[in-house]
Amino acid sequence: MAAPLLYHEKQVSLLCGVHALNALLQGPYFSAHDLGTIAQEFDEKERQLMASAGVESADFLRYMAEDSGNAAANGNFSIQVLTRALEAWDLRCVPALSSSAGSAWREPQRERAFLCNLDQHWFAVRRCDARSATVHREGEAHAECNWWNFNSVFPAPQPISELYLAAFLAQLKDEGYAIFVVRGHLPPRFPDADAAASGDAAGEYGMWVSADDAAALNKRAEEIKNAGRARNAAESALAKIGAAGRTTLSVVGGALGVGGGSRAPTGGGGGTDEDAELQAAIAASLGRAPPGVREGSSADPSSSSAAAGSAPDADLAAALAASLAGTRPPRDPDPDLDAAIAASLAEESGSRETLARHSVPPEPSASDPEALVLAIRAPDGRRVTRRFRRSDRVGAVAAFAAAATGADMARHALATAHPDRLRLADENQTLEDAGVKDKSIVAVEPR
Repeated sequence: MAAPLLYHEKQVSLLCGVHALNALLQGPYFSAHDLGTIAQEFDEKERQLMASAGVESADFLRYMAEDSGNAAANGNFSIQVLTRALEAWDLRCVPALSSSAGSAWREPQRERAFLCNLDQHWFAVRRCDARSATVHREGEAHAECNWWNFNSVFPAPQPISELYLAAFLAQLKDEGYAIFVVRGHLPPRFPDADAAASGDAAGEYGMWVSADDAAALNKRAEEIKNAGRARNAAESALAKIGAAGRTTLSVVGGALGVGGGSRAPTGGGGGTDEDAELQAAIAASLGRAPPGVREGSSADPSSSSAAAGSAPDADLAAALAASLAGTRPPRDPDPDLDAAIAASLAEESGSRETLARHSVPPEPSASDPEALVLAIRAPDGRRVTRRFRRSDRVGAVAAFAAAATGADMARHALATAHPDRLRLADENQTLEDAGVKDKSIVAVEPR
């Protein structure tokens, strides 16, 4: 039996919403035109809501001048567009941290798939029957219990072990991602998947790969990235050495030497200047002399100390090590910065405690005279409409915004954007006391 295949779409423009849905469904089911049509339907409904305040009002005219909150010109789509598209497959998107998600956050391995969003980027994480020999456990092939990350910025899907899945999602949350669990029955194997080898079933953006093919593509991409990082470090090091008038590198007898002249290859080494520079940079990052360099050598005849032993070169080695490791050198202590970070963490902790004291109240009926219709605008531009009572607390709206949009309210605050601009800072204040009016747009904004 042929090895199970994975469907993957690599990033095109900002069509990650399209890529995420097709990866989730494992086939080229949706196009940008399909999602654009859904976005237009939502835009029209929102326009009608805003027009109820008067089509000649300054707020309506300002709203009409804004870009769509459901589809950006460069191809990004909102969560409500993706949600409506998935409804065609009887699938639902539920914020993973909400009470309606049940145990999804505590036991994500029991779910089938997740959608993840940060700013304008979407990607899917789901179970498949394809198995990575190095990551997934034995005996699980064809059981659809092997997790894969279908981020479209990767050249191919990347495997996730079941044991690491919870930590992986927690890391995404800490980075600010909104995470949605996908509920319902995912479609079966794509009908034309057997034609994948010839490329006939890959759609406009996609490709079909086996687990081994995915591993090879990702390994190659990582090798290219590491080589580029090391080469950049070498070029930076050589530029710094030359600018300071210190030792230059030369090839002596097929190995690296130190001298004041230019580099010239010899017949015995077979290596190139570029390889020599790369070796020198890596050696410097490890805190030792490069191959063929004598400790204590110097380009300055009057100096008997090693250029590699000077303080500037020690700084250079540290910088190279940090560059090759993909990290930054440790910063010097900054009391003011440390105090600001501590204050920010304290504010975030206090915000979470305040939010925990509020719950989402029952939605009043449309005929309730105390009802207010609020349009909650998420950080990514999508809008969710719901009724509240005038006596409901601001914190109740914040709790609903967190559940409906996936926004971390420890890092976001509420503010009305229409008809009046109000900062809703007191979560214990009633909506009426806060000045929130019927048909207000309440924006979820970064603190």
